[in-house]
Amino acid sequence: MTYQKEKIWIFVDNEGPCTLNDNAQENTVALAKKCGFSEEVGISFYKNTSNIDDIWGDFHKVPKDPSYSSGHTLKVVLPFYKALGANAQWLYEFARKSIRIVPNIVEVLADLSRKYNTWMISTSYEFFIQAFCDRVGFDFSKARCTAVPKFDEIPINDEEILLLLAFMKEIAQMPTIEYDPKTGQVIPEHQASYEHFTNFIWETIYNLPVGALLRIVHPVGQAQKREAVEEILKESRIPLEKVMGVGDSQTDLQWVRLLTSKGLSMMFNGKGKVCHESDIMYIGEDARAIEEVADLFAKWGRQGVVNYYKPPREAKCGGLLAAVTPENIEELELISAKKRKEFRGIYIGELT
Repeated sequence: MTYQKEKIWIFVDNEGPCTLNDNAQENTVALAKKCGFSEEVGISFYKNTSNIDDIWGDFHKVPKDPSYSSGHTLKVVLPFYKALGANAQWLYEFARKSIRIVPNIVEVLADLSRKYNTWMISTSYEFFIQAFCDRVGFDFSKARCTAVPKFDEIPINDEEILLLLAFMKEIAQMPTIEYDPKTGQVIPEHQASYEHFTNFIWETIYNLPVGALLRIVHPVGQAQKREAVEEILKESRIPLEKVMGVGDSQTDLQWVRLLTSKGLSMMFNGKGKVCHESDIMYIGEDARAIEEVADLFAKWGRQGVVNYYKPPREAKCGGLLAAVTPENIEELELISAKKRKEFRGIYIGELT
């Protein structure tokens, strides 16, 4: 097969398809331990924050930040990183030391970049994506991720540190907020806890000097991922029919919808409702599945790929590749969620 670099454009998420990490969660746990807290405090605080992020992001309940989108947990936890003693150098070095790459992703990204126009669109912090690019040789200029300007310059005093650390321990003990997934309505038993959390972030922290992080950091969340894809395609006048995206979670939902019935969307051990709207699901442990699907997409287009993976097939590298249908999505989602926990670890696998 003769490859033409302009034949297709590929957008790949990082955490999930390229790495096993959830860097923001891992930062939180490591910093909590560094500060003398138990690991469970870091795990539970991040899990509860991420859960409320889904409510804010999916149902637009942040009046002070109309652009808030799923994935913006990354701005919410930054003041707590300051309170826990992090600086930009620590965040980069921790990322560099803790990166766990998906098997064969180095070779796959090199091949995809040689054959096609390949970009990385990730919610992850720039510290992590820079460390990843340094590790695998991917061009950082072709990555879009969450910039954190002036992190070291933004002040926090001892009184504010104590305030944030006490709140962090409190939230770690809070029950996970339950809500209606269709409306975002929090159950009555959890309403007070939800309002307490919301008010502390958007009234107390927002009005502190360290709250500048809530105002100046703009994570590449669900909406911003789609905007990044649209901007890149518009600049090069690329039709959606030439576009393939690879993701794994809720933050990929908007670009998946952008590609619906035109480009090709693929979930790599995906979780959540984004799987229901995707074209292809891969359930396995090898990045070569991405290249297998990309080569077929370049040859046959979206419909050809979808037809090929009906019924599901074993990927050449192992694992399952399947076109998503109303008949198989529930089973695929269950199998994928199980694999996600096995492959990435239970605490990361449970996050959306």
